[in-house]
Amino acid sequence: MGLANRLGEKGFSLLAEVDPPKGADPSAFLDAVLCIKGRVDAVAVTDGAHAIMRMTPLAPCRLLLDRNVEPVMVQNGRDRNRLSFQGDLLAAWALGVQSVLIKEGQDPAVGDQPMAKSSGDLNLEVMLQCIQRLNAGEDLAGEALQGQTGFTVGAAIDVSDDADQNRRKAEGLSKLSELGARFVVLGPTYDVNVIDIFKAAADAAGVELFASLMFLKSVAMVRYLNNLPGAPSIPHEFLKQMMSTPVKKQAGMEIARSFLKDIETKCQGAVLIALGWGARLPEFLTLIGR
Repeated sequence: MGLANRLGEKGFSLLAEVDPPKGADPSAFLDAVLCIKGRVDAVAVTDGAHAIMRMTPLAPCRLLLDRNVEPVMVQNGRDRNRLSFQGDLLAAWALGVQSVLIKEGQDPAVGDQPMAKSSGDLNLEVMLQCIQRLNAGEDLAGEALQGQTGFTVGAAIDVSDDADQNRRKAEGLSKLSELGARFVVLGPTYDVNVIDIFKAAADAAGVELFASLMFLKSVAMVRYLNNLPGAPSIPHEFLKQMMSTPVKKQAGMEIARSFLKDIETKCQGAVLIALGWGARLPEFLTLIGR
């Protein structure tokens, strides 16, 4: 059953986020994905995540389709204008990609090539408008297409440590739904209160809510995240658990397992974000019985 068919059905969907190669050889990427084939519902192939230059996701998505793995192609607005965004989507549909997750993209200043410039042409609403038009058989200028698309679309929403700011973002979910978003993916958080803010708004807007579950690797990582301006804090109970466990990496797996169970009744799914721990995804999937 594809992601489009799972949306709206009972059950909890699980996606894994995997970075494309940083280079022209896709073998390591494919090895990582094939280790979790059949254990997740789809694989989200990232697009310049954290402003790090990597292969764009189109070719990796096609390679996954060739191996009977469903891809969700991530597309950021940072690196594209309206012309290239629509062109990339048409190419993706022609190659068999059916699900897209749009993101605005992080500032290039935080990445590995900080001199790069952002396009500044695309936000979530404009990207959704583009896809809505392509799905209707025309481009953003109203010109008819030779064949329309039929994408299932999700939108990524950054979350904050500010509850009021999260509420304002949650209020915008109805607009995203009107523009064709069928699901929204929240940025990483271990704060159930943040998810609760978006749950009511997602239910009212008729969109499915996905959490992002980022593996915690160490006490230093938790402290770094808790000192990151604007980011939701990791609850103290998880920091305490990490500090008291001899094997910190295993504590991170257990914390993720416990939190995933906590949010299964609040979300329709979750996206696993390994952040360099892709090799441990099979271990985690075994831990949660997948």
